[in-house]
Amino acid sequence: MKFITTYELKEKIDRNEPLQIIDTRDANKFAMSHLQGAINIPQIDLPEQAHLVSFDIPVVIYCMYGVKSQAPYLYLTEKLKHKNILILDGGIYQWGTDIEPELDIA
Repeated sequence: MKFITTYELKEKIDRNEPLQIIDTRDANKFAMSHLQGAINIPQIDLPEQAHLVSFDIPVVIYCMYGVKSQAPYLYLTEKLKHKNILILDGGIYQWGTDIEPELDIA
């Protein structure tokens, strides 16, 4: 599995590098807080919504702590053969700790 740190992701965002950010938490948690520019594809809905995942740019997926992102990662890389998937190490919790402390993480 490939991971990206919060600081590496922040650098990519600041440089306007092309990437897609996917929040794999449920819609209620996404509505409460999420990374700017992220789209919500809950883990359970990924097979039906896989068409929303970009295949031409890097994709960063995250959940609350980074652990539950492993199943979507495996689905995208092994089943769909996506080659450029990264898991946000520590999830949105780590992002809130390192980058955006004002983010309401619940």
